[in-house]
Amino acid sequence: MPSKIKKSSWGGSRPGAGRPRKSEAKAAAFEAAEPSLNRGFVGFQITNPRNEISSRTRLEMLRLSRWLYNNVGQATYIVEHLAQRAVGSGLVVQPKSSNREWNRIVDRHFEDRCCAEAWAFDSAAQVNFYTAQSLILRQVALDGDFFAQFLKTKDNAARVRFIGGESVGAMGVAYGDPAYHDGIELDSFGAPRRFRVITSATEQTYADVPAEDILHFRHIRRHGQPRGVSWLHSAINNLRDASEIRGFVKGGFKAASQIAYVITSNEAVKVGLGAGLRAGNEAGETLTTADIPNGILIPKLRPGEKLESFKNDMPGQSFDPLMRAIAAEVAFAVGLPPEAMMLNVGLAGTEQRAVLEIAQNFLERLQQMVIDQFCRPFYKYWLWHEIQAGRLDYPGDDWWRHEWLAPKKITVDSGRDARAYSEQLDKGHISWQRFNNIQGLDAESEEDEIIATAQRRAEKCAAIGLDWREVFPNSIRSGIAAQTPQDSTPAQP
Repeated sequence: MPSKIKKSSWGGSRPGAGRPRKSEAKAAAFEAAEPSLNRGFVGFQITNPRNEISSRTRLEMLRLSRWLYNNVGQATYIVEHLAQRAVGSGLVVQPKSSNREWNRIVDRHFEDRCCAEAWAFDSAAQVNFYTAQSLILRQVALDGDFFAQFLKTKDNAARVRFIGGESVGAMGVAYGDPAYHDGIELDSFGAPRRFRVITSATEQTYADVPAEDILHFRHIRRHGQPRGVSWLHSAINNLRDASEIRGFVKGGFKAASQIAYVITSNEAVKVGLGAGLRAGNEAGETLTTADIPNGILIPKLRPGEKLESFKNDMPGQSFDPLMRAIAAEVAFAVGLPPEAMMLNVGLAGTEQRAVLEIAQNFLERLQQMVIDQFCRPFYKYWLWHEIQAGRLDYPGDDWWRHEWLAPKKITVDSGRDARAYSEQLDKGHISWQRFNNIQGLDAESEEDEIIATAQRRAEKCAAIGLDWREVFPNSIRSGIAAQTPQDSTPAQP
């Protein structure tokens, strides 16, 4: 049946007017790809990962992230917390060649050289091998990427030169050159050939360093992106908003705090809010200090006026919920649940352990990034040059085998976890080495300490005619390290 023609005094009849609005089509396989009048338009059209991060975009987020780190406490806490939690006092190498004595020598040599002395490791003599790990995480979190160039001393010893993300750029490259992207020359597969290191921005000088001499540290967000992006990339706006809101509220609170009392009057109801309402007491009758000790000023009130204490209502009831909501968005942007940033307290034990497990997985990912991109390549580079220089013997073709010892896992109940791991060890469900690695300890070093302690105790007790097993009974009866069955006789040291 044809629809009725709606008549109008504005231009006559309009065919089709008055028909009900058609509902949006629901036949699309993926409605997310269809336009909608119920939400905003997204004009992002870039699909090539290489072009997604331009030099301007990367440097602008680098600049904002550094400012937030310097001025906003939440940004500082996030970066410092993740860097220190992930590596602690440092990831420790464990040589694993078939020559155990050679492993001991290498371990001690690496510890004495690269892990103890900054000048023997860093060309700028600022960090050693351990402190460099947290530095790398902080730099990558803020700048998006960080670099280290392999160097050698006159004695053919390995060192590194750290290079900030702002010092690698496309200086001197023609605009649109397909071989370069933001300071990195790429081959046809997207692998780096050379890195353009800016030596002086004012003098427009640079040096091209071969890719095999450069370590590039970054979180690879998407395959095909040559450069990294700040970890705060999707939290920058929220962090800036939170900083500005706190500044406004703080300014309002400080202004309101300067008002101690207010004068109230019912006369405003009678005369109205117009010209008939006097602005205040006339000159000469505003304040008096007569007969008042210490010179305290008290206003002289008119009939009907009252002096009342001013109540400061800043920041208001909505301030804390808003700040928590913004902080939660920041935590999600970094990659952690808000509870891991201590935003919500009072969780049950099971819920808290679930949150810590997520946080631990996140930290382990950071640890693996540091191991893959820094620790492993530098250790092998250093070790090979020490062998070539004759400072270490060549043990065989497995000279490069090693593992990395991470810090102890985070927990909310160390006593409960320790008892559980000890029980697994006593029952033989985990090895002695795994038990120590969970604690962030080196199993072989712990064994050496246990044996040395037992021997020292035995020698001291024997010197004065005492049985060391009676002086230190827990060492052999209930000590986990002894691993002795209850019905057997303890072995002599």
